[in-house]
Amino acid sequence: MESVRILIIDDEKVIREGVERALGKRGYQITQAEDGNKGLELLKENEFDIVLTDLMMPGMDGFAVLDWIRENQPRVQVIVITGFATVTKAVTAMKQGAFDFVGKPFTPDYIRVVVDRAIDKLAMRAETERLRDEKNRGLEAIDKSQSRLKTVFGCMVEAVVITDTEGIVVLHNPAAIKILEIQTDPFIGKHLAASIRDRAAITMINEAMGKAVVVTREFAPGAISRKFLRAYCSPVTNEQGAVIGSVTAFEDISAHKEIDKMKSDFVAMVAHELKSPLASVEQMIYALQVGCEHEAASSCNALHKRMTTRTKDLLRLIDNLLNLSKLESGTVVFNLEAIRGEEIIRDVLEIAKPQAEGKGIRLGYVPCAEEWFFNVDYDHMRTAIMNIVSNSIKYTPDGGQVQLSTEIAGGFVNIVVEDNGIGISREDLPHIFDRFFRVKGKATRHITGSGLGLALVKEVVLAHQGYIDVQSTPQVGTTFILSFPLVGKNRGTVSELQSLPEV
Repeated sequence: MESVRILIIDDEKVIREGVERALGKRGYQITQAEDGNKGLELLKENEFDIVLTDLMMPGMDGFAVLDWIRENQPRVQVIVITGFATVTKAVTAMKQGAFDFVGKPFTPDYIRVVVDRAIDKLAMRAETERLRDEKNRGLEAIDKSQSRLKTVFGCMVEAVVITDTEGIVVLHNPAAIKILEIQTDPFIGKHLAASIRDRAAITMINEAMGKAVVVTREFAPGAISRKFLRAYCSPVTNEQGAVIGSVTAFEDISAHKEIDKMKSDFVAMVAHELKSPLASVEQMIYALQVGCEHEAASSCNALHKRMTTRTKDLLRLIDNLLNLSKLESGTVVFNLEAIRGEEIIRDVLEIAKPQAEGKGIRLGYVPCAEEWFFNVDYDHMRTAIMNIVSNSIKYTPDGGQVQLSTEIAGGFVNIVVEDNGIGISREDLPHIFDRFFRVKGKATRHITGSGLGLALVKEVVLAHQGYIDVQSTPQVGTTFILSFPLVGKNRGTVSELQSLPEV
């Protein structure tokens, strides 16, 4: 602690000076008073940590000084100086609050030991007060934090349910009762299955705790409540990393689902309304081309061809809109069957060949050494892979190269489409699967497209329990990787496809 302040009160000068000599080399701030009255004046004017006082003094004695200190400055440690004849009075003084006493005559070492003990007591008291203040501040902070947490928890619009490892509900917010339509309020202390009957929700929580991962699920109306819900379940771990429970938030997404349905219905309606007249226009243009013997030589020939191309583009856009609308609404029926993968790849290469030749692009294929099968809808899968290949050809400059390859790894087949085209910037890469998104720039200014092809690819891939990954470097090229689970078929060497020529 800081420099100790000591007051010596004694009517004998030799005692005062003896005590000061014994303590003087320790750096203490020492003050002397020749009687009780002078000592009391000094106590009122200054702050002291330790007072050494004689009991028997003329005027105000040591007992009066001790009584004043006990009432006004109780933190001050009082050491009584007394003769052997008055030891009983010293004991009485200790009962009245004195810390210790020193008998006359005393040795310097003994006076130092007693003062050191008093200093230790002061230090312990100061540390105790510091810890008490720290504890009070901590309790106050905890109380405020809990109050804020309770306020935030209670005002959340999402339903939040906290369970232990056994699935017993230990805490929930008021929104949980309303959103989950709980009839057994309160349901704290009960197993979640007693209030939420849907097994998928219980499985989700068990999966989150069992695998120690965040699990996200959507629930249709009737599963848990009359609303569309999206649930996010996260495991709760202790400092050792052991799972001790789960936190599940249920979000009402009924409004979002309704908006999505309205958009899908609108797109489907517009697409249907446009497709019929456009098809009629295409037929009439074709009739003009084949019905006029001078068509090839006339100036209308080029115009008719441009009209036909644009009409086909519009019809392709409408088909994409209709297909995407059906995929998102879940109305598409997939005719799944075990398909030999090389058949689809070969079909795609045949379809893409004229497009590649038109730009002088080398279209190559490197098959894997094994025969493989996957469970897919042939037409939808061919369209998805064709969209990837067509995009690669479209965004690769004339004379470039697009190469397909396949590989088997961990029960999956990876279909890789790699080009040395213009590439995709880091800013655009996360958005390429968004509907109607197209990379904009000088290099893409003259490339036509609806921005729906990759959105369709993503929906088809996800519908077949597959994964899609994209890696791209501007001005270097882009690589698409489509991964699908294999199905159990005998795998052998695909000899007839080992040396498929480039086209």
